[in-house]
Amino acid sequence: MFDGVKGMPAKVCLGLSALIMLVYAMNFIFFANCYTTDGTDATVDMDTGVWMAGEACTSILTNGAALDSENFGRGVETLQLLGALMLGLAMSNLLILNEGAKGKWSLMLTIVAGLVTMSIVMIMGRDELPNNNPLIATIFVTAAYTGAYFFLKEEGVDDGLTFEVKGIQVKDKVTTGLFVVPVIIGVVFSINNLLFADGYAGKADSSTFLPVLTEFFESEPHAATPLQIQLLGSLFVPYTLFAVNILRTGPRGKWPLGHISMFGIGYFALTTIMVLLFNEDSRWNAPDDVNAQLVQNVIITSIVWVCVSVGYMRLRDEGIEDGMTLMGEEPADKDIFLMKMYPAIMVVMAVILIAVRMM
Repeated sequence: MFDGVKGMPAKVCLGLSALIMLVYAMNFIFFANCYTTDGTDATVDMDTGVWMAGEACTSILTNGAALDSENFGRGVETLQLLGALMLGLAMSNLLILNEGAKGKWSLMLTIVAGLVTMSIVMIMGRDELPNNNPLIATIFVTAAYTGAYFFLKEEGVDDGLTFEVKGIQVKDKVTTGLFVVPVIIGVVFSINNLLFADGYAGKADSSTFLPVLTEFFESEPHAATPLQIQLLGSLFVPYTLFAVNILRTGPRGKWPLGHISMFGIGYFALTTIMVLLFNEDSRWNAPDDVNAQLVQNVIITSIVWVCVSVGYMRLRDEGIEDGMTLMGEEPADKDIFLMKMYPAIMVVMAVILIAVRMM
């Protein structure tokens, strides 16, 4: 295991960045509620928005927010979505460590773009952070991952690298459409979350890009903060660029992009579904409006998940699985990922998410 990368500096950089991403992903997926309330089972008066600390609860990390902080208790659902996308990116590190770096520029450069975006968001929003731990972790992960990319140049990470634009390189028009849809949705929501976060969070007198509930932030103590929404938007960037890369350079040998997209977007879609199914109306002053927003999120994320998954299946005829390896070896069963491994992992993830929502 982890023998795909030979150089120790690159292996250390990938390993450390993967570890930090996994810690934050697991913390957000399993313990988001406790994280936002600084490690206590806090309760809130829904009329006044005043929080009261309770007994200690379980969490790997806490946000360090004070009871009267604007960050206290906010954005549990958004952090769970953030954790789902982060888990997908962490899996890309493990993929490179196991399968090698040769030709993985299309995976690494897009993730660098997402991490750099997240670092910029963190730096610009540092005054909104209860403590600097997430900022330090993000900058460290970005530096380590970028460093790994440069160390891996000796192992062929840039093989096939091209920035030449020749138009859409996917031959099948239906499949092209299946990938254009996620690109459009990804661009729209990236712009919305990154540039119009205050408005999308429902802050009064803030400009908006997509339709939102006005003054939602002030009336809902559990609503996400603008910074959380921006961070979520920064993780839309690499997943959008995965689809752009396949369209721009062609699908042949791009199985790593397909796999990470299917896992990350699949986790994200499952999380939105579980948030809707297990939503507690008592958490909201306007539960009907919240449920309507959650239904919209489920529809959009499910469409993207289906488009990416079906698109990957159709691209098998155009060579997307050329050179695919599992644990460094070419699989004897060509259907092992699509028909066995992927469904099994997604079922396990669904069970985990159900368990988390029932805790």
